[in-house]
Amino acid sequence: MPILGRKEIERRVNAGELLHNARRQAGKLVVEPASYDLCVGIVLWKDGESGKINQLDFDGTKDQLNQPFVTLQPGQMILVLSREDIVMPLNVSGTVYSRNKLQKENILALNAGHVDPGFRGPIIIRLINLGAIPWTLTLGEAVFTIVFHSVQPTDETGHAARTREETLEAARKTASEAFANPFHDLYKEQIDHQLGRHYSQVEANLRNKFSEEFFRRNQVIQFAFAILAGMLVIVVGLPKVPWKDIWDYLKINRLNVVLIFVVIVVIEILIVRGCFWLRKYLKKKKRLKKKDST
Repeated sequence: MPILGRKEIERRVNAGELLHNARRQAGKLVVEPASYDLCVGIVLWKDGESGKINQLDFDGTKDQLNQPFVTLQPGQMILVLSREDIVMPLNVSGTVYSRNKLQKENILALNAGHVDPGFRGPIIIRLINLGAIPWTLTLGEAVFTIVFHSVQPTDETGHAARTREETLEAARKTASEAFANPFHDLYKEQIDHQLGRHYSQVEANLRNKFSEEFFRRNQVIQFAFAILAGMLVIVVGLPKVPWKDIWDYLKINRLNVVLIFVVIVVIEILIVRGCFWLRKYLKKKKRLKKKDST
């Protein structure tokens, strides 16, 4: 397929083919020897915080030095619509490339490619900043190159036309469904997931720690209260105890008293051993539960 040269491109553009709203200087088309450089007409990008779709449009009332611009942060993605509308006749196709300057500045252009005969409308291209520093894009700046190829005559109707409004709406939908910063947002999802698990574990540990401290504090309070109650009973009740009668009873029932004392001691020993066993069991159960959660 022969490539159209400068004169043929100029002839066809002047005849209303290939390009609408083509760039001119001093009334003359700006065409390369075998291609045309497409310019930035509309820029769309998604705000990483709010998710809002931002848009900047080329201002035809201003010169190139005073056009609006957008700054891409490292990893950020934007969608660019060409200022020109492609108007392909049925005997011409096109191929869109990113200009070499994008590669030199670490900017990746996606979905630049083939344009079918019969296509009408702007070109959409996605740009991602793969560099380590911010990159500025000025509207009206030439960033893509289209090469035109002649095609053998055909009876087919060609590619369906698409208005600029339809193309812009499609670009807005794409931007809304995409990451604002593909690399950052993917990492952010993983980081948020890991942080969520970490915070849950920290919260569980703090709850256990506070619960243990609360019960220990309550035990101390209960023990102190028991001692005070015991002292109060001794102070109040001790003088009223019939000690002589008790002593006479102990002398008469010496064997029974010894048996009762032995039984009480055995019961207390069993209670103490049971408490130690229960405490050991609870600690073991807690360690197993903590091991399973990690």
